Amino acid sequence: MFRHGLFLIALLWSSAATAMVCDIAFEVRVTHGIGPYPPGVDLHGTARFETLRSFRQEGGATAHLATGTMGLEGNISGRLWTLITTSRTVAADLVGLYALDVEGLTFIGQEFRGPMALTIYGPPGSWPHERPPITQAEWDSLTLRRTFQLHAPNSSDMLGGDVTALTATCVDSDPAGQ
Repeated sequence: MFRHGLFLIALLWSSAATAMVCDIAFEVRVTHGIGPYPPGVDLHGTARFETLRSFRQEGGATAHLATGTMGLEGNISGRLWTLITTSRTVAADLVGLYALDVEGLTFIGQEFRGPMALTIYGPPGSWPHERPPITQAEWDSLTLRRTFQLHAPNSSDMLGGDVTALTATCVDSDPAGQ
């Protein structure tokens, strides 16, 4: 009950979101393979989303609730529900896209339902905004590390790898980009 109350307070105190619509294409080189996707295989992924509202969290993070989808190889997809940005801390800055309710990948009885995450990192101080990146140059500025993960929620199994390419087309309703 207390946790739900805190979430409600966070929503009520949420800041106005940068209302963005994004289409992202990315390539993953598998490093932690499963079944038909062994290490070394390259996979194609996409994410399409619209941000709805944002609120600050502890540790310099901002949650951007969103609606959309994230997919891999055209047959694995899930409901994209949030982006997290972390900036202005002593740790690496990051932008993470997270999907739940994933369908399309089952191997030896394990359903890989998520979470599915695309996370890109930059050196501390490299991302000075609370909002997600908008332009391709902003997405490209986060150069420290780029990873993809898809988890089987009932075991420690996962499909994971390094994001080797990412192309983003985003439209922002706030031209000031604050």
